[in-house]
This record gives sequence, C-alpha cells and structure tokens, in this order.
Amino acid sequence: MDIKVNFKAGGSFVELPPQFSSNAENVYIAWKNRILGYSTKTGAQFAEFRGIKDRIVGFGVHYYDSYECVTACSCSGEIITWKVVTFFKLLTKTIKERNIKTFHVIQSEGAPRALISFKQDGKIVFQIIELTLEISHNCGLTITPYHYQVDVSSDKYFAVVQKLSLNVVSFKDVLKAYTFCIDSPREFTCVACHPENEIILTGDSAGRVVVWQRIFTSKPSKAVFHWHTLPVKCLGFSTSGSYFYSGGDESVLVRWQLDNHYERKFLPRLASTIAQIRVSPNNALVAIATNDNAVRIVDPRFENVSLIQNLVIGDSYETGIVVDPKTKALIMNGNVGQIQFYSSCDNSLLYNVDVVGQNKVSSERNCNIENTQVSKIAISKNGLWLATVESRRDPDYSSELRLKLWKFDVTIQSFKLNTWMEDLHENHIHALAFQPLETVDDLKLVTVGGDKKFNVLHLTETETANSKSEIWMGLWVGFYHDLPCKDLSFSIDGSLVAVTFGNTVTTWLPDHGDLKCVLSHPMCKKDITHVEFGTSNQCHLLVAASSERLCVWNLLTLTMVWTVPVNVSILIADTVTTNMAIITKDNMVFVFAPISPEPVFSSDKLLKKSGSIYAAAFVPSRQSNDTKLQWYRRSPIFVLDAKKELFSLGADEENLDTPREIQEISKSLFSMTIPQSQTDKNKSTKSVEHFYLKDIGEKNMKKYLEAPIQTMIPIRIMCRTLLTSMVLQKP
Repeated sequence: MDIKVNFKAGGSFVELPPQFSSNAENVYIAWKNRILGYSTKTGAQFAEFRGIKDRIVGFGVHYYDSYECVTACSCSGEIITWKVVTFFKLLTKTIKERNIKTFHVIQSEGAPRALISFKQDGKIVFQIIELTLEISHNCGLTITPYHYQVDVSSDKYFAVVQKLSLNVVSFKDVLKAYTFCIDSPREFTCVACHPENEIILTGDSAGRVVVWQRIFTSKPSKAVFHWHTLPVKCLGFSTSGSYFYSGGDESVLVRWQLDNHYERKFLPRLASTIAQIRVSPNNALVAIATNDNAVRIVDPRFENVSLIQNLVIGDSYETGIVVDPKTKALIMNGNVGQIQFYSSCDNSLLYNVDVVGQNKVSSERNCNIENTQVSKIAISKNGLWLATVESRRDPDYSSELRLKLWKFDVTIQSFKLNTWMEDLHENHIHALAFQPLETVDDLKLVTVGGDKKFNVLHLTETETANSKSEIWMGLWVGFYHDLPCKDLSFSIDGSLVAVTFGNTVTTWLPDHGDLKCVLSHPMCKKDITHVEFGTSNQCHLLVAASSERLCVWNLLTLTMVWTVPVNVSILIADTVTTNMAIITKDNMVFVFAPISPEPVFSSDKLLKKSGSIYAAAFVPSRQSNDTKLQWYRRSPIFVLDAKKELFSLGADEENLDTPREIQEISKSLFSMTIPQSQTDKNKSTKSVEHFYLKDIGEKNMKKYLEAPIQTMIPIRIMCRTLLTSMVLQKP
C-alpha cells in the first residue's frame, strides 16, 4: 500500500525570534525547514519560502543589491537567500562546516555577512562568513558545548552568554574576547545587544535584567532591573535603544526605560509563557512569540494588532484526539484550561473553548503551582453536545474534578455551558461517551471513574416560572464485583454499552441498567484498558485490548472469535469503514477488521522515529463517501507524537491537493470577477471531481477587503453582488 507519513502541523513555531520587514508591514517566522511570511495588520499568510531541507537554525531580513531579502541557514550548513518581492532565490550555498548551532545575519551596508557557531572537536566555534564569497574568518572565542545564547549588534559586536559567563567580541578585532562572570547560583539565561551603543542586556535565573556598559573595558558598569520572579527567558531592545522589553514564565511582558528602572509598563495575562521578543525597525510594533505556538503583534500602547496562531501547543494532550462530526475538526487540548478545534482540511485553528474559565496561575520560585486542566472530551453524534472533564491533582491541597456539558449555540457559533457537576466520581474519570443517537430525545452520557463505578446521565427538560430548559441529570450508577473500570463503548445503535471491569467486559442496557452479559476468558489476565464495538455488518463484534492481548468477542454467541498477543497502547475505531487500528508500545501500527485476525495493513517503520504516541484517531477526509477508494484515502489516521507534532498516515498529499488548481486560476483581484469555467474544444472532455472547500469564499472575501482601494473595481458596480454574497441563505 502507498501509505506515507505526512506532516500536518505542530512542532515549535517560536523556536527562533520572528523578524520584521523594514517597513514593519510583514513579519517572518521560521518553522521547521521553511520561512513563513505574514501580514502584521491582518495576520494573514502571504508567502512561504521553501528549499532548505533540514531544520533552520537562524535567519534574518536584510538588504542586498537594494532589494529586501530573507536569508536562512540550516543545521547542515545550507544557506538560501530569497528576494522578498519576487520570492526568487538570489543566493544558494553550502558551507563546509556541519552541525551548525546558530546563524545571525550581520546588518551592514557592504556585502552580506553572517555569524555562525558550530560544534568542532568537542567545542563550540564562532566564525564570520561572507555570503557571496567563499571567505570565512574564525573568531578567538570558543566555549563548551552546553546551552548558550547569542545576539548581534548590527556590524559592531556580538555577545554570548553561557552559565556564569558573558563573552563579548568586537567585529573590528574578532580574535579578542572580553569575558565577564556572575556569582553562582545565578546563571545567565538570555542576552540582547543595543542596536547602536556598546550596551548589553542579560537575563538570569533569579529574574534579574542586568544592563552592562563600557563592555570593552576590564571593569564594565552594571545596573540591575528586577521585577521577574522566575528566570528571564527573552529580551529585546527598541530600535532607538532608549527602552527594552523582557519576558518569562510569568506570561507578562515588561517594558523598561533604560535610564530609569522605576519606569515600566506591563502587558499581563498572556495566553502562555513568553519565548521570543522582537521590535520592528520603526518602533511601531512588537512581536511577542509565546510557547503556545502563537505570535502576537502589539503596538507600543500594548493594543492588539493581530494574532498569528499555529496548532496550539499545550502542556499535555490527555484528552487525546476527538473528531467533531460536523466540521471534521480535531478537538484536542489547547492552552491551560482550554480545548482547540483544529481543521485538518486546511490546517487552521477554527476556535478555542475556554472550559475552565480561570486565568493561568504561573509557578513561583521553588514552588510549582498546579492549574486546572481539561482531561477528557466527548462529543455527541450530531455535534450539538460537548462533554468535558476538568481536573486539578494537587498532592498538598484538595483536588478538583468537574464534569461540564456544553450545547452548541448557532448564534455565536460556539459552545455554551449547560450543566456543571462537581465530583461525579472519586479520584479520576477514565473515559466518557455519548449515546450515538441522531436525535437528542433522552440522550445519555456514560462516565467511567476511578471509584470503580460508572454513571449514566440523561438529558431531560426542567420547567421554571418563565421557561423550559434542558439539563443533564443522573439516571443510575453501575458497578461489578468491586473491580476497577477503565473504558466504555456504545454499540452502533446505542442500545448497548460495554464497560470494562478488570479483565472482564460487561454489557448493559443504558435505559434501565440491566446487565446483559459478562465476557471473560482465562487467557485474558491483565486489566482491559480499551474496548470498541464493531460497526456496519460487524456490529455484533466487540474488540477488547490490554497490555498483553487483543481479543474479539461475538455478542450473539458469547464466544471469543480470535485473539493475538500484543501490547496495545491505543485502540481506535473508524466511523467511515469497519476498520479499527491499534498502536503498540513500540509504535507498530496494525489496521484490521474485527471479523478477521489478518491485518488490513501493518507497519513497524512508519512511526519508528516519532517517539511516544500521545493520541490517534481516524479522521474522515473530503473523499470519505467514495466507497471505491482505499481506506486510507477515505479516512486517514492522525497521530500526535511526543514532540507535539501532528502527522497523518495516508496517501501522499500531492495526490489530494485539490486547492492547487483553484489557486492557479485566481492570480489577481480582477481574475476573481472573470468566469473561471472555460471550454477548449481541442481537449477531450474529462469528468471533474468537485470537493467542498469551506474557506475559498472566505479567502476571496479577505482579498477584496485587504486590497488597495485604487486597484479595486468601483464600489457602485460590485456593491450589490458583494452584499448579496454575504447574506445567509435560509432553507
């Protein structure tokens, strides 16, 4: 089978500082092996610079031959310079040094140069290279191969911090290095160089910002700026150098006046901890890169300008991956206390739902504070009801366990809280699931807890003095022989619910609580952790998995159909086909139909390099209704690994890239007003497959609204058509 691992999203979006264009209208961000260009006003992506094969370790925006360019370098020494206006490659070279650690463009009026650092003979070596010539100059500074930070002051000098040492090297005399030290237990964490003067900022593990002046003397002067409780993670000078910014794990941006440490301004309660800070060349904008994979553009008054958001990287992904049946979006953990709806079709974040409704409490020095996290998610078959479990496990104080049920509100196009239940179970809720019914009449929800019980809730109406409303209430509680229960699954018609107790599987009638059968076998000795009902013509089969065995039961004959010894880590079922899939502890993938022990597909190589797999799910594609296609084209498997990167196991993305043809047609604003359907009598007529693309109209509308007014068609001509297209059509 032609199944490949396709990278979809995730990974660090803020590993390197963002870079502004000279006019601050655009901002560039490095992501894995590419550079992405975004508009600072709208946050819309307008460019993607590709060509580098390995991970980018540094990039910069500079002028070359009177053109603004972007130059990036990979860890293998591959350097490419792109012309921003045309996106063409101007320079391509590969330096002989390998294992490049950092790369900084040296801003100068002459030929472009760069400062690189690389590992050689067990040491970190610094070198200045000419980008247009095969010339390099070694610096006199070498350091140990431990974590370090580098910053460059235009074409004047550069600074390096590592542990207790600050090293400064002038570009006029690169063989001489000035070294200064601080006393332990403090250690340097970050560094920033003044754009014009000989002034350096350093952040340390005690939360201090130290301003170093007269750095090319034996005894520099120092001034301490201290507000942060936790280590300072990043620093950034303004273009003029009269003030600077600092940030860390408090999720607060601080602006300081360089000549008065009492004069400061705060931007509190950012969504996540601050990773990078960059100020635009005209001092009009500040880019704040946070560890939730977002870059926020703010003005000097700290007013929001735009937000650039990739897949939200949270602290954990305990909820796994749940597929929204309406939008086919992936529902996962987001920021602390939130869940995200991420579209796998166009790789965009649809929206977030703030489940906990509390500000994140940052940790203190030598004290880790636990925040309330979302631990489980379930969504109804029609996508109207959402169930979330939030918990806070605190060994020193009282823990929290809370179940919330949300209903989708069409007016706000998001979920609104309907019912709130405290401590429904003791300790933990292991799993929960809605009854798979299209109608909401007497809909049920089952939760499995750490108290060896499962609860059945049902949707009912309550009447007040003024109106009627829907609420969720407990119906009945089930348990079996005081055995621990771990997982549950509903049959395809919702008439049965299977709950695992120890090494047995029980089936119950959800309406009345009658125990129908108990499935157990001497070969199954370990606790069953996963259970799934079959679908379609295999709905009478029940699949159960543990850390030692995968079993399939026939509910009509109450016998075991087949079993295989395997250490199952994840068991998922496909809603489109009859297939299921397991991922083992050593990342082997098996796709199978419950009716047969012979796998439909198996591989021990696809996920070999992914590390631990956090979550997986079958996600229906746009072609899911085409029964002639292979299973991996109809419903590929999405996996989230330990690096918090999202991959799909399916067909090669090039074969499914239908938007490519649409993008080829609309190349300008005027072409959007011309009919795109054209007939060529010389070509043979072929059938055309049409797919629903929900974002095409939205993107075209944005092009109209963001275009310069002098390039637009007169408003009197297009106004009626434009307004008509925006009116919601009622059926």
